[in-house]
Amino acid sequence: MDYSWKVDNFDWGVFGFKVAKITNVGGSGSSKVLDRRVKKLIKELITSEVEYASYRVQANNVPVIHALERSGFILVDGLISLSIDTSSITPEVAPEIREAHKNDLAQLRKLTSGLYSFSRIDNDPLIPKDPASKFYVKWIENSVLGKVADSVLVWLEHGKIAGYITLQKKGQIPLIGVSKKFQGKGIAKKLLSASFRRFKEWGVREVIIETQMDNIPALRAYQSVGFKISDSHLTFRWSSL
Repeated sequence: MDYSWKVDNFDWGVFGFKVAKITNVGGSGSSKVLDRRVKKLIKELITSEVEYASYRVQANNVPVIHALERSGFILVDGLISLSIDTSSITPEVAPEIREAHKNDLAQLRKLTSGLYSFSRIDNDPLIPKDPASKFYVKWIENSVLGKVADSVLVWLEHGKIAGYITLQKKGQIPLIGVSKKFQGKGIAKKLLSASFRRFKEWGVREVIIETQMDNIPALRAYQSVGFKISDSHLTFRWSSL
């Protein structure tokens, strides 16, 4: 099959309507071939009672982007991927950093709420504000519980959590967040440095992190510790709502 998709149970549970993640629409063929493929995909989504579907496409894949737009997909996000080789890094670990545990969940929920205003979740008008506010809260909960992360490190200020970073052994940093009250104090950089030590312990050499294209402060922070831009993607969504 020229395209593929799967139900996104996490988003479905948070948003309250059936969500799918499109994993491939193919990249070859004329504009007519691509249009037919995307329309066939949409028809299948409708038949399967999917109400909302998203697809990440490389930002330079112009033929597919145009095919998506012609079929009613809307651009909702732009992401920059950055990577770093940890083999040449000497990590610094601050005493303010420790592993998160279940007793931290109340603080982490409060810190996370409203923290990710750059994301597609907050900026897509089809996603109600209440579910949108719960999206990253649920994500950090699942991370601490070990469902979507292998480690969560937290930064303490006077005994209270002021920031965190989530890590996956495959070399991904899905989330990094710092309380608005403590932003600009270098906490994110120190969390990143601590994460490099953890990745080295796991034998992971290449680490990847992503940020929104318009999140310039995050982009600069990542580059300042050695991350280099490696790729860029656009996220489009289709909906029957």
